[in-house]
Formats: sequence, C-alpha cells, structure tokens
Amino acid sequence: MTRPLCSRCDAGLIVSDTSPAWCPACEWGLDAFDRHRAPRLWGLRAGDRADHWLAVRLNRRQYTSLAGHRVARRGNPLARVAMLLLAAPLLLVAPFFLVAGVFLTGFGNLITMLFGPVLIIGTLVLVWPRRRERHWQPWTVDAGTAPALFGLLARVAEAAGTPMPHEVHLDHDVNASTGVHGLRRRRVLSLGLPLWAALDPQERVGLLAHEFGHFVNHDARRGVVVTGGIRVLRNILDVLTGSVRQGNLWVLPVTVVVAPVLWLLSVALLVLAGRDSQRAEYLADQIAARVAGTAAMAGLFDGLLVAVDLRAAVTAAHRNLADPRGWRAAAVHLRGAATLDTARLLSLRNDASLLGSHPPTGLRRRMVLSWPVQEPQVAPGEQEWAAIDAELSPWFAKLANRLSG
Repeated sequence: MTRPLCSRCDAGLIVSDTSPAWCPACEWGLDAFDRHRAPRLWGLRAGDRADHWLAVRLNRRQYTSLAGHRVARRGNPLARVAMLLLAAPLLLVAPFFLVAGVFLTGFGNLITMLFGPVLIIGTLVLVWPRRRERHWQPWTVDAGTAPALFGLLARVAEAAGTPMPHEVHLDHDVNASTGVHGLRRRRVLSLGLPLWAALDPQERVGLLAHEFGHFVNHDARRGVVVTGGIRVLRNILDVLTGSVRQGNLWVLPVTVVVAPVLWLLSVALLVLAGRDSQRAEYLADQIAARVAGTAAMAGLFDGLLVAVDLRAAVTAAHRNLADPRGWRAAAVHLRGAATLDTARLLSLRNDASLLGSHPPTGLRRRMVLSWPVQEPQVAPGEQEWAAIDAELSPWFAKLANRLSG
C-alpha cells in the first residue's frame, strides 16, 4: 500500500490507527495531540490538550535558543523571582487556615466554633501526604564495599567540577537520579542496576556525569519553595477533582470557581519552573558530554529510548537476572530491533508535557550533537570495569531475587 505524502515536503507519512500521522522528513504533524495517550494533567482532557500544545512549542523554542551554544549556569533571574513570588504564598496556605481554624474554634460563636474544626480537618486532609505505591527499599553502598565504583565516582565528580554524593543507593529501577534530602541537605545518588548493566561502559560515565551535574545546575524546580508551591497546588486540585469524580457534588461549586484559578496558577508555575528545569537538564548534559564525550552521550540517549522495554526483553529471553551480561544483551537486541530514528522523533510528541522535568529524549540527543564534539576526559579501562562489575555482582544477585520473588 502506498503511503500518503506530506503536503509540506512530499515525503511519505507515517500513519497509525492510534496516533496522528506525521512526516519523518520535515517533522510535520509531530506537534499534534495524541488523544490516546494517558491523561497527565489532573485527568482533564482539555487540560492535556493545552498542556501538549504549549509544551511542544516551548520545547522547540528553547531548543532553538540553546542549540550550538553554551548553556547558562543559572536561569533567567526575573523568571526565578516570578517563581518565588508565585510559590511562596502557597506555602502559607496551610498554616494560615490552621491558625484561622484554631482562632474560630475559640471565638465563642456557635457557628464559628463549628466551622473552625471543619477548617482544621479540611486543611489537614489537604496537606496530609497522599498514599503512594510502596516500593522496595534501595541498597546502600559505600567506599568500603565498592572502592572501585567510588574511585570512578570521584574521578567523574572531579572532571565535572561537582561535589561527591554523601550516599549512593542501588535499586531495581531502570533509571538513575540524584536528590538533596533532609535538613542536612545530603546529596544522594540512586543508580538502577538494570539501566547500569544495559549501557555501554562509556555511556555509564555519561550517566554519572549527568546526574552529578544536577548538584551544580541550579534547577529551580528542585528548590524548596518552588517544589513546595507546586506540591500544594497539586494537592488542592487532586482533592477537588477527585471529590467530584467520586460523586461528592457538594464540592462541585467550589471546584468550578476555584479550580480554573488554581489551574492557571499551576500552568504559570509549571511553565516558568519547567523551562528552568529543562535548561538545567541541558546544562547537565553539556557537563556530561565534556566528561564522557559526545559519542557516549548520543549513545546514552538511544539507550534511554529503549530502556522502557528492558525488563520485558530480559524476561522474554529467559536471561539470568543476576548476570549483567543478560541485561546488556537484551539492551543490544532492543537497540538493534528498534527504529531509533523514528523513536527519537516520536519522543518530541510523546515526552511533551509541562509536568515533565526533562526535555524530550530526541531533542536532548540532537542538542548534544549540536555542540562542538568532545573527547572523553574520563575513560576507565577494562580492568577498572571488571573490578566495578565484581563489586556490584552481590547486588545483582539481590536484584534477581527481588524481581523473581
């Protein structure tokens, strides 16, 4: 069957029964909203459409402004001030209503005495941590149990110009992340063993350097005030929209009046914070390209594109979950079987959301390739990797027991 042609460049369109047609040559149609994707913005389809429409355009605009250039160490100062002005009052919402509830309870009037406890209880319901899916606890390693790994971490941190993490965790996720936790602001690096095993050795260096870049890229979305403000907004909207969906129609008038205002405030915060967060991601990528090399970072992004299917591929091939070579073989198979050019382009559509802290993976790869080519500063040899693999082998055994249990 002949494929329909693109009206813009006459190339053959890619047509699917479940998503809008698009052109792989000129990228026409990639900005179209896919109505079959899972709802993201508080379950509101209209909100999802607006989210996608705006995110696609902001992503492209930011890419155009940064491609081929050095990424700024800090975001726009006016945008950061605006974020603080929007987020800071939200952190005072719960304390204000709690104090008001206590005051009204002791006011002496029967109506206010009844309304005060309602206000207190409602506020506690609003700010109480939502129940989340329980996850397995990560395993912690240190320089005593993994000296070769920590030697590599120290070299990567020195080349990247970043501090070392205070803690290193290993877990079962096909992911990696960093965070700063607690009043003591301890830096934590989390490495998913499946992802670590699936990557080429030099791509692992890029992964570490990128994660360390988060310690110095001044991401506003990781700040206490902005993060807290976004969390308050999400909690309020979750409570309101969830109550309406559950049939509590007495909440409907409040939702109709309050939800649009909060939604617009959320969009403003997410646009400002999201742009700064994505700038910070690009900066972390730039740091990582300098440490691990351009080729390794381009390969890392391709690895991330197929990583979502990694565990299923390992299971389908009946590979040994305790053997890193099984994870690596599955990853190589996935990369070989995937149409990577198509996956890179589709990420521009599928990863477009104001709720996303990362730019689309395809744009990140394209951005790295737009910068001057970098040779690796840190390139461990075979003996060093063998020592690291030996240190991690007990945790891969634990990983196999966890995933097969």
